[in-house]
Amino acid sequence: MEEKEIVVLVLSRNYSTGLGVIRALGKAGYTVDLIASVKQRGSSVIASSSKYVRNCVEVLSPVIQEDDGSGIIDAVMAYADCGQQVVLFPTDDFTASVVAGNFGKLREYFVMPHTLGDVTVLEAMDKGYQYALAKECGLLTPGQWVVSLRGDIVIPEDIIFPCFVKPAQSAAGKKAEMRRCDSAEELALHLQDMQSFFRHRDVVIQEYLEIEREYDFSGVCLDDKVIIPAVLEKQNISLNERGVTMVGRMLPTDILGTELESIVSLLRELRFVGMFDFEVNRCGDKLYFGEINLRSGGPNYSYCLAGANLPAIVVQELTRGGHNPRWETVDQVGKTFVYEKVAWEDYIHSYISRSRMRQCINDSDYTLLADSSDPQPGRIFSRRIRLSAIKRRIYRLIGRE
Repeated sequence: MEEKEIVVLVLSRNYSTGLGVIRALGKAGYTVDLIASVKQRGSSVIASSSKYVRNCVEVLSPVIQEDDGSGIIDAVMAYADCGQQVVLFPTDDFTASVVAGNFGKLREYFVMPHTLGDVTVLEAMDKGYQYALAKECGLLTPGQWVVSLRGDIVIPEDIIFPCFVKPAQSAAGKKAEMRRCDSAEELALHLQDMQSFFRHRDVVIQEYLEIEREYDFSGVCLDDKVIIPAVLEKQNISLNERGVTMVGRMLPTDILGTELESIVSLLRELRFVGMFDFEVNRCGDKLYFGEINLRSGGPNYSYCLAGANLPAIVVQELTRGGHNPRWETVDQVGKTFVYEKVAWEDYIHSYISRSRMRQCINDSDYTLLADSSDPQPGRIFSRRIRLSAIKRRIYRLIGRE
């Protein structure tokens, strides 16, 4: 029987993360269509201008907290009877949650990231579940409490200050909500602000750690097989988007020491099939578990530039039950990359100077948006971000007058 042509539907809310996956899949020879969840029409143009995108559909969603994902599902279901084998590839917390929440409906027509055990992808995305599993697998974890925002806010009396606050589900919050609180009063005010933004959720409160080094690494879970080509050390972190890597360096996995075995054990326990993004923090001589995101990470394209094509592994496994072993390894460690979008936005919002922003970009071995093999997205980004910088400067000048 003749095999069906494979089409990959990349689902993206964040154009830069989605673009990295699009390029990796395109370079592996896959046909790629983009379904973009956007705040306003036309804002997916940077990703959709890639030479690897065949078609693009924009789904308007100004506020994802009020979005049940039905628009994305409608766009996906248009491919249900296309006569091709269609792979769904969500690239951010929102689209991953939408696909996971509609898995029962979608599985009849498509292949997509999934779990093989009793725990669903949605359940595995919960930070509380991850925290408990990390402890069981022998990883160090900070003290943690969960608070509901659905009614009257009740703050546990045994919380240790300072503490660190973040949404229990990444898709139900925003980066700006991740914050250190030094007192019960400050925590109460912050939780009230979070509740006014979106109350139908839980919040995780953790013991605050004095972090010396932050590591982030992408990989692939194939049930009991875990592929981690390298670890990304965060050398410069965004102040505009808390926790997001601006400049990173690719290091060998042995930087994780003996904890690597516990990390792999944790990932195997998930029984997940798909890409993941894992964060750990170095505090002195101790390594603490941070979180797992069951989708591609922001700097995912750095792996492809270094020779490891993680998205292609996932798609080939989902469709053919095997993959090219060459895609599991990077060619060289020690190289640095810059997430230009993050650097420019830190500059625009006055967190770093223009010269510092330029230095970050010029000193890095790889750029994640500008790519000579696929130049159009980088050109459009450059034009748009420069215009944003000019507008911001004008607004500041008017404000000073």
